[in-house]
Amino acid sequence: MDDQRFLNSYHNASTPPGPDIPADLAGFMLAADPILGEAAELSRVLAHAHQGAATQLFGEDWAHAAYFSDSEKYAAWAGYNTPARGFGIHAYAHKVHRPIRLTDEALRAHPEWRNFGGEEGGHPPMRGWLAVPLIGSDGENYGFIQVSDRLEGDFSAQDEANLLRLASLTATALDALAQLHLPEYRAKDADPGQ
Repeated sequence: MDDQRFLNSYHNASTPPGPDIPADLAGFMLAADPILGEAAELSRVLAHAHQGAATQLFGEDWAHAAYFSDSEKYAAWAGYNTPARGFGIHAYAHKVHRPIRLTDEALRAHPEWRNFGGEEGGHPPMRGWLAVPLIGSDGENYGFIQVSDRLEGDFSAQDEANLLRLASLTATALDALAQLHLPEYRAKDADPGQ
């Protein structure tokens, strides 16, 4: 596949904050959008994948969570922007605080695989999977970066190491934004005993 075709990607925006979201949290969410969008795009480049995504959770709220970057291979799903629901393997990725790297066969055999539940047929198909957590400065897991459908072969240990570095950089940027936009977060981060 030539570089131009690989880099011709389709992006899906996150769900904007609703009117019931407090202004400081809405400001943070909007400021985080470009960081998470770039993380989704960079994840594809670093792991040589057709699909990349970044997910950030606010507590257990998955409604404003999905940022996608797909190669031209997934042009049919260019308009896919269904909010994440925290189901199956994606919910599992949020529960663990470590990378998950699965071949396509291992992904489909995983006990948490649910084939997208109610989104089956609408969600872009996955072929193999690599997900790494977004760990905040407080040690909490605030989401993950994921890739699927490697251009050639299965995801490697080097792909995993590269995504861990991207996740660390992304989490640091999100921490800085949270400290700027969310005063309670700044106080919690300054005094971890709170």
